[in-house]
Amino acid sequence: MRRILFLIGLFVYSSTLEAATHNVTINPQEGDANGIAHYRLWIPDDVETLRGIIVRQHGCGPGARKLGLEHADDPQWQVLAKKWDCALLGSQLWAPEEDCSTWTIPQDGSASSFFRALKHFADTTKHSEIDDLPWCLWGHSGGAMWVCNMTYLYPERVIATFPRSGGLAPVGREFSRSQPQKFDSSPQAYQVPILFCFGETEEIPNTRFFNGVSAARQLFEHGRKNGALWSIAVHPGSNHENSNSRLLAIRFFDQVMKYRLPEAVANPQQAIKPIPLTDEKSYLGNVKNFKIYRTTEFNGNSSELAWFPNIHVARAWQDFSKRGSIADGSPPPAPTNVQLTKTDDGWTVTWDAEADIESGICSFRIYRGEKMIGEIRGPVDKRWNPHGHYHAWNYSDQPLKGTEFPARSFTFTGSPEKIFVSTVNQSGGESTKTPAE
Repeated sequence: MRRILFLIGLFVYSSTLEAATHNVTINPQEGDANGIAHYRLWIPDDVETLRGIIVRQHGCGPGARKLGLEHADDPQWQVLAKKWDCALLGSQLWAPEEDCSTWTIPQDGSASSFFRALKHFADTTKHSEIDDLPWCLWGHSGGAMWVCNMTYLYPERVIATFPRSGGLAPVGREFSRSQPQKFDSSPQAYQVPILFCFGETEEIPNTRFFNGVSAARQLFEHGRKNGALWSIAVHPGSNHENSNSRLLAIRFFDQVMKYRLPEAVANPQQAIKPIPLTDEKSYLGNVKNFKIYRTTEFNGNSSELAWFPNIHVARAWQDFSKRGSIADGSPPPAPTNVQLTKTDDGWTVTWDAEADIESGICSFRIYRGEKMIGEIRGPVDKRWNPHGHYHAWNYSDQPLKGTEFPARSFTFTGSPEKIFVSTVNQSGGESTKTPAE
């Protein structure tokens, strides 16, 4: 019996930033290998015309799928999306019999589900341009396979790609349906900036994820020999978990969009095409000793070196490759709309806040004058959030508790005079203190 396309649209207001969240369910069509697909799109409220979509594709298995939609609810990624007038997309892809090869190869049905979801969002929001927007593609594990294959299939639509722990397909893997793209099947994909990333211990031979990351390294090496604008980062001390790799992914997308997106949309009815990159500001990185070089000044063989769009990404990669994190010397944005309300228990101060685009949020501090009288942090998790950061993420780089973040409020007794609130990022930087009104 022919399966029927089924769409459910749901509008949700998001209070993290002024924005609207939209949901849709897509049933597979006859012949599709993948199962039912759910998508969530977050759109900044003050954007008249979107310039792109940041796609966050979860990996294989029920654990990654469980909070897959919440990729669109992530405060730090939302700030990146808002900065560049982009929407943020999360998904929840069901795999028949938990065989995720049913969706990791896009042409087996998951690409169709993705395009039908975009068409629905274009038809049901005030942003008809969604159907034609370019994408930044982030994917983990099986999601890394999906974003690599999508980059090969639709290079003209891709701004940049960040595959965490995967390439086109694991080495030696055979598929019973469609096959992954071949290394040399899409020369146009060489012009799409890709930053492959995986954990250091994933490359240990005969371990669980060795074939997957070997495919990523082989693809990188093939691409660079053909002049691809690609780079690779090995996450020290990490395995298949995402750890802090978002710190590199966000910086990478942020800098690439600076060059690849037009500054303004002249005609909302005309599809945006990513702007080609040049070597004018690009850098190269030695993947063994992490030295970096200005491309225009390098005279050696660059085919074995990583490529970066500018010095900012090169230095972030260098820092990340050496110690698994990235220094951030800039303070986070200060809280806004800080309000005081009299309650039965004393006084309650509430506020709004945006995440630090580089470092997320560690905590909020509440002051009376110069004295700190309270601090709002997140739930402690021995593995994923030992320091109790307000904003934390799990193995799959999803918000640790989904959409459940501690309330941005604090109740106190005593004088309500000279009450201030500040934001602290995860590098320890503190914003200016915003006075309560």
